[in-house]
Amino acid sequence: MPLITLRANNISSEKIRNSLAESLSLITENILRKNKQVIVVRFEATDRQAQWYVGGAVKSDDQAIFELSIFITKGTNTDSEKAEWIAQAWRLVTEALGSAPHPNYISIQEIDGKSWGYNGLSQEQRKIQST
Repeated sequence: MPLITLRANNISSEKIRNSLAESLSLITENILRKNKQVIVVRFEATDRQAQWYVGGAVKSDDQAIFELSIFITKGTNTDSEKAEWIAQAWRLVTEALGSAPHPNYISIQEIDGKSWGYNGLSQEQRKIQST
């Protein structure tokens, strides 16, 4: 039940959002072995007043800058799976938005199954019910 959030300075194209949502869901299903039916992808485009700073200086909007994060249940994936997901997600996002000489970050945030869930059940409760 991953929750993926992409925050970027320029993701206004619906075509790009649709393509990224599909591609990010696919690699999450294939690499992290998650059920595609419960993968949520959320885009947060920054508005005109939002500012991104790199190295203490304001970054102009002519180069892509983004932060991509995914929440997954702790202990459900290996280090190599997570590394592969980061590499593939990087490739997908930079192909869609363009790469830039400054840092763009990707994070995998693991949450204990007792501390998160969906539709009223924690992941731990779902695990117990499926056994």
